[in-house]
Amino acid sequence: MTNEYHITRLGALGDGMAETAHGPKHLPFTLPGETVGVGADGAVEIIAPSPDRVTAICRHFGTCGGCQMQHMRREAYLDWKRDLVTQALAREGIAPPMQPIAGFGEGLRRRVVFTAIRAGNGILFGFSRKGSNRIVDIGECPVLMPAIVAKLKSLKRLSAILATRKDVMKITVLACSNGLDISANNGSVTPEKARMEAISLAASEGFARLSLNGETLIETWRPVLETGLAQVSPPPGAFVQAVEGAELAMASLVVAHLSDCKSVADLFCGQGAFALRLARNAAVHAVESEAAALAALDRAWRETGGRLKQVTTERRDLFRRPVMAAELKRFDGVAFDPPRAGAEAQCRELAKSAVKRIAAVSCNAKTLARDLRILVDGGYRLLSVTPIDQFVFTPHVEAVALLER
Repeated sequence: MTNEYHITRLGALGDGMAETAHGPKHLPFTLPGETVGVGADGAVEIIAPSPDRVTAICRHFGTCGGCQMQHMRREAYLDWKRDLVTQALAREGIAPPMQPIAGFGEGLRRRVVFTAIRAGNGILFGFSRKGSNRIVDIGECPVLMPAIVAKLKSLKRLSAILATRKDVMKITVLACSNGLDISANNGSVTPEKARMEAISLAASEGFARLSLNGETLIETWRPVLETGLAQVSPPPGAFVQAVEGAELAMASLVVAHLSDCKSVADLFCGQGAFALRLARNAAVHAVESEAAALAALDRAWRETGGRLKQVTTERRDLFRRPVMAAELKRFDGVAFDPPRAGAEAQCRELAKSAVKRIAAVSCNAKTLARDLRILVDGGYRLLSVTPIDQFVFTPHVEAVALLER
């Protein structure tokens, strides 16, 4: 028996939504306006397709959990992602001038985390299935930079060398300006023979660096990321914006908004994607909880040889110890880019401060809306919000909000 449903909208995770007598029904990989049939086994048949439906560009789409939206026409997809931000803000009573979404296509992702696990006498290497811990063994990925795709077989061989029988292994790959930086984590003590085999493979493949469980096994040359006038050498496995163009788009908005500021605080600064660019015009105080990220930022600044203004660093947990309103007196500009949890405690202090300009960067529209509500209630005027589609074919969306008082 097949039940028919009419898809009326997309949910926040990209699933098609059909209204039923028992409430909304989630139907993955369907689109608004479509009529679909669902069999007793849960299989979905598209009976009347939407004009926004297109053919997916990857043969793994639908089983691999990495992408959810390859079946949607690009223009409609970007409108939906922009609306995710608009709707999140509206729920907090905020209706700012919304800028066009900055979209980035496939083949641009420079940072990715693969999962590997032993299966019989072989190895599964790829991404988790949607809603499952099972691994889809991938042979292609159009989202990734070609430099990473070209090494998929080599990375699978590396996984076969280092993976253990009992542990799931994670391999973080970062395409730096001068080669691939590989950080493997198998959660186990690795035999010396396997370590030496991994080092040999990394050398023969020309990887810039290979690390295992945080320890550098081989550094053929120091991996670097071009960051304005600076070159950052990231710690193994470090968080980096996944698409360089998206980082540049965010940084351009932040730098332009704070261009007249003389003293800027960059909060949740990471390795300095904003701080090292802001320092062309302003003295910057960079605050972050990760010591390794701050060390990379500081080294990059010092190696510019005086071409940037002063950058000072402070290790601080901004969730537990936000920069207080009294401490913010010396800054006329603030940028912040927190994790998905947002910056609620910090925004409460900013709302009490006299800081003239704020650039808020977020990877979670819901917590961004909450934080902006705090700032607006504290007297800030929200000038604009720009959505950033960094994670193509997914429901994840970034945004940059600009405020002043």
